[in-house]
Amino acid sequence: MQDVSIAPDIEPPSLPASETDGVIALAHLPGAAHVAVIGRRTLPFVLALMERGCACVRSLRPDAAAPDCELVDLAWIVDVANEQELDDALRAARRRAGDTGRIVLEGAVCRSCGALRPHAAAAGLDLVSVDRLTQRAVLAATSRIALAA
Repeated sequence: MQDVSIAPDIEPPSLPASETDGVIALAHLPGAAHVAVIGRRTLPFVLALMERGCACVRSLRPDAAAPDCELVDLAWIVDVANEQELDDALRAARRRAGDTGRIVLEGAVCRSCGALRPHAAAAGLDLVSVDRLTQRAVLAATSRIALAA
């Protein structure tokens, strides 16, 4: 007879509420925002946003096609493996955010890809601001005025 042991329930890692509050404030969004979290390890971010009361939260992988393309107020890129995934994530975020949504890149993503501006421009995005304390970047769709210049 085989001994089958049951693994204990392991809770996913938690994310402090101040992290999600900071991102929502940085992107100037309402409390009940629609959010897409893009990356490989998104569960803590998704759970924290749901706990915060966001109206709709979804998780997307940068290297996989999404079954829908619903617009969101915020696309939060939390984790990418390399520059190719960064490009994929920025394009996916641009499609999700539309012309009015915001895109936030988590600090680890900003540190791993030093030349962010060319990647952002290739996806049709402008760098709006950088929070040096948290090392997060906020991007938005390139405005028509900027395109004309």
